[in-house]
Amino acid sequence: MFLSRVEIPWDVVRNPYEIHRQLWRLFPGEEKETRKNAEEARQGFLFRLESYQPGRPLRLLIQSRRAPVPADGLRIVGTREFHPQPSHGQRLAFLLTANPIKTIIDAQREAKKVKKSEKCRVPLIHETEQRNWLKRKLMGAGEIETVDVLPHAPMFFRKGNRAGKLATVTFEGVLRVIDPESLVRHLENGIGPAKAFGCGLLLVRRP
Repeated sequence: MFLSRVEIPWDVVRNPYEIHRQLWRLFPGEEKETRKNAEEARQGFLFRLESYQPGRPLRLLIQSRRAPVPADGLRIVGTREFHPQPSHGQRLAFLLTANPIKTIIDAQREAKKVKKSEKCRVPLIHETEQRNWLKRKLMGAGEIETVDVLPHAPMFFRKGNRAGKLATVTFEGVLRVIDPESLVRHLENGIGPAKAFGCGLLLVRRP
């Protein structure tokens, strides 16, 4: 895998929905994501926002299966290849920006006795719920020893004529590896939804 730092001009990504579309230009010929569940291997790339300030270039960290190539208007600051090889019992510091959610049945559709109830995602807003969400996601791969939870201001975006809002938090702490192969799958495929908005990239290092 490869880790790359990239900058994108502010006027191109004022709408956060455009970020993912711009980053695809760094990987011409790369197949778009087609997996149907979290058990399948992920295609494409993962990224996290490192700096998102109005009027200034957007800075990102991208994890990809192959090295990015230059594209007009996008600046590749640096790229390095890495091969994660965690071991059972190893302690690792971790960093993850995520969109903790739960899936519920749409109450309005249920009340109208619609034949097929529509499920919808709602954010987990209480820290205890967010911690438990992370624990479930890492279950079997790693045991969380310590974790701090940093909430972020909502991210507003537009998709066509529709407005949207995304709630994210950053988890930072230390975990102990239980199943190295399972942890590597999390590193490769990401954790949770909203990956097109910079969520899900799990970063680890020696504490």
